[in-house]
Amino acid sequence: MFFKNAFHLLVDNFSLNYKYLLYKVIIGVVSVGLAAALIVPNVAFLFNSEQLHALIDLIKEFLKALVSGDTAFLEGFPEAFKASVSALWQLIVSSTGRFVFVFIAAVFVVLLYRFLGGMGNFVFGSLIDDRMSSYAKTTVSSSFIKNLGRAALWQVIYVPATFVYDVAVLAVCYLFFLLLLHILSSALVATGLALMLSVALFLAAQAVKLTLFNGMVPAMVSDGKKLSEAIRLGLAQAKAHFGPLFSSYLVTSLIILCTSVGGAVSSFGAALLLTVPMSFLMLICIQFVSYYTFESKKYFLGEDKIIAPKENKAGEDFYDKFDL
Repeated sequence: MFFKNAFHLLVDNFSLNYKYLLYKVIIGVVSVGLAAALIVPNVAFLFNSEQLHALIDLIKEFLKALVSGDTAFLEGFPEAFKASVSALWQLIVSSTGRFVFVFIAAVFVVLLYRFLGGMGNFVFGSLIDDRMSSYAKTTVSSSFIKNLGRAALWQVIYVPATFVYDVAVLAVCYLFFLLLLHILSSALVATGLALMLSVALFLAAQAVKLTLFNGMVPAMVSDGKKLSEAIRLGLAQAKAHFGPLFSSYLVTSLIILCTSVGGAVSSFGAALLLTVPMSFLMLICIQFVSYYTFESKKYFLGEDKIIAPKENKAGEDFYDKFDL
């Protein structure tokens, strides 16, 4: 039900996709500009290095072999991949001082991008909430100003926590991929299965993260709860409804991955202009639909469609709670 109602809500507010895309482009330009100023001058030599080109060529050959079923190449891929990564690592170690600065600058740029992106998610969540609660159309600028303080406060907690989580997940998935390549005997089967299970592990980890943080922003936006209260309520909801939430987020993440990759390949990347904002807004819609459901709150799913808790459907007018 979460997915169906969230998708309905997304379609009913489809114009928000273009506004969200514009916001993403703006913060992307800011982040790329900072990265160009801080990082590019210090890593330019790396992009021209033989070690990096060798690794890129190896990955290209791996993808071709995976599609064509070249077992001879896949047999030696694990060793070749480790050797190529090791050579690149040796090059990086030889310029330690420069790369320490690059690492710090990269972390700063990534955190800034996630911070600004998270504030946008908070603001667009507020726009979704306005539509659900009273079917009101609020401008992005007014919502941004209204939620600036709370959004920034939430990002101070959310961004570092999820950054550490995502880095740990990527490291585990990478190690899991290498481990499976060593355990399984058949090169073709091993490579395909290792890739599949690594992606599945990554999607499951993202679904867990989304489940744990599901109700916190809606609690702050919809009911005006303080940060500590929103965290407690969000964790309580995640604990009580972990199964449905996890299932909804896992399926949604898989659909997002398939749609984005398939659309990008078939349209030479043009589809990403639509699938990226839709993906983020779909996740936001799931957050608010599930929160309203758990809190037994009525909400507009469309101009002429109202969703009410089962226990409140009989003998009650939705508009009783509003001053018209």
